[in-house]
Amino acid sequence: MSTIHVYSFNILTDRCEKTGGTTFAERSKLFPSLFLSHEPDLIGFQETQPPQRQWLMDHFQDFEIIGVGRGKDLLDESNVIAYRKDRFDLVFLETFWLSDTPRKPGSRFSTDQSSCPRICTCATLRDRENGKLFRHYNTHLDHIGAFAQAQGISLILSRIAADYDTWPLPVILTGDMNVEPDSKVYESIISFDGCGSRLIDVTAGAGPTFHGFKKGGWDKKIDYIFTNLPCDISRTATIRDEKNGLPLSDHYPVGAWLEL
Repeated sequence: MSTIHVYSFNILTDRCEKTGGTTFAERSKLFPSLFLSHEPDLIGFQETQPPQRQWLMDHFQDFEIIGVGRGKDLLDESNVIAYRKDRFDLVFLETFWLSDTPRKPGSRFSTDQSSCPRICTCATLRDRENGKLFRHYNTHLDHIGAFAQAQGISLILSRIAADYDTWPLPVILTGDMNVEPDSKVYESIISFDGCGSRLIDVTAGAGPTFHGFKKGGWDKKIDYIFTNLPCDISRTATIRDEKNGLPLSDHYPVGAWLEL
């Protein structure tokens, strides 16, 4: 078996008013020492705006950065996937919108969803170490509409089931789900059995992942890695490293070691 070090990481859009003046330019200086030093192989990013996507391409030079933005023009925020170039080969890439028209760029549910389109990036990858393939789905559910969240995860799970039925491969699902473990969305994920076996929350012991820069006591667990691959849950990692009181984002990256 081959070990894959996977992370889910909401890097936060570069909005100073949200971060109390802390810019991405400031926080990104910490990425090499506080994040890449943990030696990830595969990362699902959320809230990646076009300049941040370019920054990742320029500075994560050992990684391929894949995925498009959620807007009609394929710009705006993206849920890019980063994978080590020397470790994986890309077999297939797809982005679909969480909406009644998943293939229509910029589309959204017309229920209680926010004004933000929501997407899921799916990459089929081949591990060069053993030749095995798997699918990585990376998403960011709506932050306002509970029904839209339920619609979004239902669409993703339906897509996972359809993909598995067509071509059975192991599944990794990463993302900022904007819900806590006591939610119906979470229950729907861990009870899902449409990919050969149940999806397990391998970050169950990660603790709070959203801290909001410690303003207002917002500690919540809303970032996850679900998979049907074997995992040593005792090795789950939550990166809470800071430098001079500055963390990497308003979310802690969460990681796990999976066996393929």
